[in-house]
Amino acid sequence: MSHHPEQPGSRPMPPNYSQASGPQQPYTPQGQQYSRPQTHSGQTGYGSQQSFGAQPGYGGQPGYGGQPGYGGQTGFGAQPGYGMPQMHNPAMFDSRSLPEQAYGPGSEQFWMAPEPDRTTALWTHLGALLFGFMPLIMFLVKKDESPFVREHSRQGLNAMITNTIVTFAALFVFGILGFILALVTFGIGIIIMYAAVIVPLVYCVLYIIAAVAANRGEGYRFPLTINFVK
Repeated sequence: MSHHPEQPGSRPMPPNYSQASGPQQPYTPQGQQYSRPQTHSGQTGYGSQQSFGAQPGYGGQPGYGGQPGYGGQTGFGAQPGYGMPQMHNPAMFDSRSLPEQAYGPGSEQFWMAPEPDRTTALWTHLGALLFGFMPLIMFLVKKDESPFVREHSRQGLNAMITNTIVTFAALFVFGILGFILALVTFGIGIIIMYAAVIVPLVYCVLYIIAAVAANRGEGYRFPLTINFVK
């Protein structure tokens, strides 16, 4: 009777309660498992796709695009270089080193002369028909500025000198022959003196041909001409 009924709040803890609470410890490992996504967020290993993203190294195709070095065919396209070498100082131009492809049809690919130079060379030859000494003037003025004009004026100058010499020589020779024949033929033989006019007429035709070639941008070598000026 002395034993009082135990109060519900004073009931001792069941012996296995701590064990029941103990299994909650696996929750803390779950916390560790939960923290693993952070290590997973350290997908720097996966983010090592930067090494794959090292495709910039593949994008180093600019190194392959270094085909500009291959495209350096501009050096080949400098087939203007096939023709006239681009000189920084035109005064160093030497016409004696010109190849055969610098003259005649198709030689415009050699000279690649701009339009102003073509026009100047054109009037150099046409002026020779009107004034005679025009090639000399153009040679002195343009010889250090444009190789194309220099060569055309040089050719025209040589033609002018040759024409002058040959014409006077023809007048002298045909003059003597005409005088002798005039004595024999009672003056009729004097007509032979006019044969000397054929020489300047021939050079007039050559000047016209040279002017047409200059207008096309082609080089022209005068035939029947002594190469006085080199």
